[in-house]
Amino acid sequence: MEPKELLETIKARVGTPVEEVTFAKYLDMVADDPRLARLSHAIIGDTIDDAGLSVGPDGEERFDLFEGELFGQEHVIQQVADYFRAAGRRLDVRKRILLLVGPPGSGKSTLVNTLKKGVETYTRTDDGRVYAIKGSQMHEDPLRLIPEDLRGDLDVYVEGDLNPEVSWIVDNVYKGDITKVPIRRLYFSISHGVGFGTFVATDPRSEDLTRLVGDVDLSLLDPTDPTSAKRAYKFNGELNAAHRGMADLLEVFKMDERFLAVLLSLSQEQIIKTNGPGTMYADEAVIAQSNLAEYEELVANPRAAAMLDRLVVVKVPFVLSVRDEIRIYEKMLAGADLGRNDVSPLALHTAATFAVLTRLTHPGGGMQGLIRKLHLYDGRFGTHGGAEDVERLREKSPEEGMTGLSPRYVINRLSSVAGSTKGCLDGMAVLQALWEGLPQRAGFTEAERERWGSLLSATEAEYDEMVQLELRKAAVLGYRDSAEKMARAVKDEVGLWEKQGEQANMPTLRRIERLIDVPQYGRDRFRRALVASFELKGQRGRPLHTRHPLLQESIQRALLPSWGDVGRMLEDQSEGLVEGLVSAGWKKGCARHVVEYAHKFTESKRDRDRKGEQPTWYS
Repeated sequence: MEPKELLETIKARVGTPVEEVTFAKYLDMVADDPRLARLSHAIIGDTIDDAGLSVGPDGEERFDLFEGELFGQEHVIQQVADYFRAAGRRLDVRKRILLLVGPPGSGKSTLVNTLKKGVETYTRTDDGRVYAIKGSQMHEDPLRLIPEDLRGDLDVYVEGDLNPEVSWIVDNVYKGDITKVPIRRLYFSISHGVGFGTFVATDPRSEDLTRLVGDVDLSLLDPTDPTSAKRAYKFNGELNAAHRGMADLLEVFKMDERFLAVLLSLSQEQIIKTNGPGTMYADEAVIAQSNLAEYEELVANPRAAAMLDRLVVVKVPFVLSVRDEIRIYEKMLAGADLGRNDVSPLALHTAATFAVLTRLTHPGGGMQGLIRKLHLYDGRFGTHGGAEDVERLREKSPEEGMTGLSPRYVINRLSSVAGSTKGCLDGMAVLQALWEGLPQRAGFTEAERERWGSLLSATEAEYDEMVQLELRKAAVLGYRDSAEKMARAVKDEVGLWEKQGEQANMPTLRRIERLIDVPQYGRDRFRRALVASFELKGQRGRPLHTRHPLLQESIQRALLPSWGDVGRMLEDQSEGLVEGLVSAGWKKGCARHVVEYAHKFTESKRDRDRKGEQPTWYS
């Protein structure tokens, strides 16, 4: 892009052209487009909906506004969207504080910041236009100029009184003539605090309430003029800045009771109680954030009943899907310089596997039961497990994901090992780094050491399985092309089955069903799942043979050699396996490294099997 073109693009994106109209003109605009009268919750709800919906690989609806920002949090986002849709229709839920509860690093701030950026962008579009009274520090809604007894003549909803500052301007600057009050288009801005306020609670003993509600400029007070307080008030509190938009309150329950009382008045009555000219109406969505421990302290406090009654609680757990956890790491590492390291394609998968295992509630059935749960949550459904099993497991463990390792810890350890080593950063190096960092975590107990040591051993076994699969693929020249050809045949045949039933000619489909032991009573469900996976919009662009886990597994069984055959290749054709990995996208150093590792773990496993030993990380 040429510099001139780049500047024009930037100007179009961030420029704020001045658009000023008379109040009479503004009333005509409202008559033509009633959306101009929207309150804050409706603006935010429309921001979410206007960005659009799409269908993910798992068939779930996904809100495009959060695409690429949050992963695996569709259920959380759906609850937030439902809240703003209901609040935007002025249901009583808008008089509640939206509270996001979750462990540090679970995505609470990312969700709120993405929402802010979306609203900021939306107000720069024609559909998201917002207007305010010129000169108002709180960007007052022009429709509040209309006396309350005359508002019923409008075809739109109007609520709230003018704040003291605007009342003084109307009376003294425009002599009470509202037709002379100029109206300007308002562009929300995060950096300039227009439509957004952010408050981080610190030490309640030294906290100043004016940070929330503004303050009086004593130099402007005139003891002989009783109206001077209206002009002397500085609307520089975070709740003032959030008027017409959103207040973001972090560590909310670290606030003392004075602050919480202000929030109660704001949520329940839509008023801000000040130290200056009384109270003022405020139209803003209040989003608070808290960790689980502080929220549970509040629940246990009998004096907090009024506050609890004013909360809509949305829990934001860590993600429980390995593939979503990997996407979080990829986002966090985007643009990072890992020095002289190549990263194995299996490294992030290994880290994500261990992190997710630390968050899961054990379903019983030993480690095998936990691994089965891990696979189900990752969408790796077997013939006797599916989406309904995932829902059942989640219902049994509503607090799942509220504890465990955070993505930040994993990235910190990856950064540590990347800075101290060179060559290939593989799965085993990642596991070692994760394990060595655990004693540094606050509150790490001996019981956790033993439990998480067993989880690391299980993760190592999963890593070994992945290594074997990658080498089996590397042993077949042109595996991907053959797999795609077979998948296309399955797609054609399952289409015939939809039209002709069991009379259709389906040799390839029947073969893959035999390979993965699909029972006769499960064939219809399996075939319908295949059809859905082929048709999902969110799957477009992905290789056909990877669109359904069981299809992928069956094709691998059909085309790939056994591990025994590959094990023999490790002895005398290892360079051929290295080249096969390189052709599949591996860096040569990592390819050679994993082949050497496979040779070693094969020998080691033989020795352990012979001695009847199990690997351990906590001996």
